[in-house]
Amino acid sequence: MKKVNLNKIKRLRNKHKLSQGDMAGIIGLSNLYPYHRKESGVQSFTAEEIHAIASFFKKPVEYFFDDEIAESAI
Repeated sequence: MKKVNLNKIKRLRNKHKLSQGDMAGIIGLSNLYPYHRKESGVQSFTAEEIHAIASFFKKPVEYFFDDEIAESAI
């Protein structure tokens, strides 16, 4: 299963000197609170939001995902 790498999003945001409020606007949110919840992992980004972030930073969507290693039952 693929999992969004929130650190990659945060690093890009900081590298480009963007606030969470700026990012909220980029993905179409009216204020920063829901964005903060998403970047901190409390709430998930939607596919459309990840696509908007990828387009803004000119990265492939796959860049923001990591493979999640499933733990085997012992």
